[in-house]
Amino acid sequence: MGVVPREFAQLGARVDVVEINPAVVPVAERFFELDPRAIHLTIDDGRHFLNRCHKQYDVVILDAFIGDSSPSHLLTREAFTAIRRVLRPGGVLAINTFSSVESGRDFFAASINKTLKAVFPGVRMHTSDEGATFFVATDHPSPVFAHQPDLTDVHPEAFNETKAAFDGIVDTPPEDGRVLTDDFNPAEFYDAHNREELRRRLALATKDM
Repeated sequence: MGVVPREFAQLGARVDVVEINPAVVPVAERFFELDPRAIHLTIDDGRHFLNRCHKQYDVVILDAFIGDSSPSHLLTREAFTAIRRVLRPGGVLAINTFSSVESGRDFFAASINKTLKAVFPGVRMHTSDEGATFFVATDHPSPVFAHQPDLTDVHPEAFNETKAAFDGIVDTPPEDGRVLTDDFNPAEFYDAHNREELRRRLALATKDM
């Protein structure tokens, strides 16, 4: 819906957005205050855009979803290699996902973690234990915050979970998961139970609105 790029644009950043579904744009304009003139919008598939991209970025944010999870072809070793190619030295890839880090149910999270580590020297995972898991990857072997997070403008209802996500640095056992590739990516199969549970939670939350 353009909430994240809108915020960056309002802070003065130059923002390129890749959105595969053109129908999203008028909805974002009408209901989420998106001004397409404030960003550079490309209607395209993320991988196709990356393959043709010759720009360099300070940050790439992967916040793409098909219903309850991120598209698998954006989470492979080849996809992360393409993203690293368009990052400037010191640049950062940030990924927003829904995944479990619970032992025995962490194939998806552990596989993203392992795949990122196959491409980037420095990888960190953050979670609030509420399902949202954030990955940060960079060419620096020990990534740390350049500035401590400023939570001043975070809505009170989201404050505790947001703070927990920043504070909740986790890792997955090195033996869990596998490096995901374009040729073999079984994440959807092994993560099916978690995704079904997420769909159920979202449906119940919608029902209670």
